[in-house]
Amino acid sequence: MELSYQIPRPALIWILVAVVLVLLPQSIRMPIWISGIALLCVCWRVLIFNGKLDYPGRMMRVAVVLFTLFVSLSQIRTIGIGLDSAASLLALGFVFKLIEMRQKRDIYVVISLCFVMSMVAFLYSQSVLTTFYITVVIAVVMGAMISLNRTALVSDTVGTAKLAVKIVLQALPLAIVLFVVFPRIAPLWAVPMQNGVDSTGVTDEMTPGDISQLARSAELAFRVQFEGDVAPEHRDLYWRGLVLDNFDGLTWTRTRSSSSYSVASALADFRISYEDRIRTIGQPISYNVILEPTQQPWLFGLHLAEDVDDDLFRSRNFELFNNGRITQRLSYDLQSYLRNQTDVLLLDSMRNRSLRLPDEGNERSLEFAKQLRATAATDRQYVISVLAHFQQNEYFYTLNPPTLGEDRIDEFLFETMAGFCEHYASTFTYLMRAVGIPARVVVGYQGAEANPYEDYLMVYQYNAHAWSEVWLEGEGWVRFDPTGAVSPARIEQGVQEALRDDPAFMEDDLFSAARLGGFGWLNSMRLRLDAIEYEWNQLVVNYDADVQFELFERLFGTVTEQKVLILMSVLASIVLLAVGFTVINIEPRIQRTPINRFYLSVCKELEKIGLCRESGEGPIAFRNRVCASRPELAEPMTDLTDLYVRVNYREKSVSAVQQKALLRELRVCFSRLKSKLSALAGLRRLG
Repeated sequence: MELSYQIPRPALIWILVAVVLVLLPQSIRMPIWISGIALLCVCWRVLIFNGKLDYPGRMMRVAVVLFTLFVSLSQIRTIGIGLDSAASLLALGFVFKLIEMRQKRDIYVVISLCFVMSMVAFLYSQSVLTTFYITVVIAVVMGAMISLNRTALVSDTVGTAKLAVKIVLQALPLAIVLFVVFPRIAPLWAVPMQNGVDSTGVTDEMTPGDISQLARSAELAFRVQFEGDVAPEHRDLYWRGLVLDNFDGLTWTRTRSSSSYSVASALADFRISYEDRIRTIGQPISYNVILEPTQQPWLFGLHLAEDVDDDLFRSRNFELFNNGRITQRLSYDLQSYLRNQTDVLLLDSMRNRSLRLPDEGNERSLEFAKQLRATAATDRQYVISVLAHFQQNEYFYTLNPPTLGEDRIDEFLFETMAGFCEHYASTFTYLMRAVGIPARVVVGYQGAEANPYEDYLMVYQYNAHAWSEVWLEGEGWVRFDPTGAVSPARIEQGVQEALRDDPAFMEDDLFSAARLGGFGWLNSMRLRLDAIEYEWNQLVVNYDADVQFELFERLFGTVTEQKVLILMSVLASIVLLAVGFTVINIEPRIQRTPINRFYLSVCKELEKIGLCRESGEGPIAFRNRVCASRPELAEPMTDLTDLYVRVNYREKSVSAVQQKALLRELRVCFSRLKSKLSALAGLRRLG
């Protein structure tokens, strides 16, 4: 192999570090065996460099191709065609190329793949931490490119790192300008987001234990910011998600056919519009929601939430849906009326659906409901009686309730008497339907944590909650939360206060910042970091074509193609000129070695007796002139100059230890020269 294709040791180290850093974020999502293969390939590359192993042969390369094909098919079969399978396949090809690279063009392919894998990381996350991390990775990849193009004799790791950081910093202003002013157009290609991944948060089914499972997680669900100082009280923060109106004795599910189109056709015969189904009092409150990826289409908002921009879909049960699954952070603006009535006139189809119960099972609960209803004069009094039953008896709010059998309502109501919110909501709704009162279960979130640094609310997965909506004559659908009757602290103060002594609370995130929030300084740091992330989402992640257009209109009036081109040209020119001045150094700083600096100090000593070294005069010519002018300096000056010429010009590749020894010899020669210079300087003063 030719010398020009040998990878210098510093360059190889930079490349391997870049590969490891690029694959590190992907290793969290990839199967662990792929991470093991990546580590094996990195070790193999090191052994190739040290001569311990050879490059893979023909049979090995064929086996690798077949293995990659097998992995691709198995990944597609297991998780489907999507981002995860594509990223895993790309990572495999990436690390296999690492052990195969023989020439410089192969190395550049690996470096190019480092940039591609860095972009893949942004498809999963666009957070501040991810952006900072990928910026560091880009600097390391730049360091690999710089080190690769330096001579093999240069091993200046610090200098390479400084130059890489300088190049990245020079590119940042131009990247910011392009981000702000370049038209936000859709890409010519699209990445199929994974469909087989697990959804995050509440789902459209509820079985006892589902909501309590979410309470074990401190993962963020969404953030909310209200316009002005109009945030509701904590007890009113019911973030409505889905309505579950089908019950089979075990699981509550949502009616699937709830699109706005099917609603319109269903209501056409009754001539009831959306406006006729609602009554509002007072003014609405406006707020913005930034929802974390859920892999599901439904959204969350306060009751009777209306989309400000008309980009969302509304179901017959006043639920909100996005046009497609939410695979990235989604920001949407809503307004809600805190005082409202819905469906005061209830359709027969909705009434029948809200009264349906299984034909068999839970006989004791049915009998209990009929007896209690007989003691109440009205439906509302019956509702109050059921809530009083939960409040006055020894029911417990816990994340670890006993296991229930077939007749779950009976067992919970009369035997275990311990459960989470889904147990109480399910039982309460069942007792309503048992006496002919329309009722349904609603799942979503209740409560939030306020962030005082940016004045917004944070809703976590442990805020997941289930409650009931009961239809009352003349009132429409009314929210009732039986959990509040058992654990008032859950509604008034939050789930953290209600479950502070429950060991299962947030047990999946034992070391999360939210769990350790009792420490003042840690809680303050957590809130500040989240505030930074929130601002990042508002200013950067949500900077889409609409925001860009509004910004241009606010600054420059009517937006035209000519104005955009002129703005891009002017800003790009300013940035390039500024960067140019950092690249073009009019008076470059001369980097001198310790031996050169020592020789210059000798020349300054000779200046004191009138022997000035002329511009461009070499050390030998200067020595000859000094010896001719001052013969008494000939011996020490000759020894010093000969040693300097040998060290600085003939033996430049000596080690650092040898250079120090030679520098000591120069100092010995200089001490002899200086003793004679002192005598000459004294004679000059006397003269």
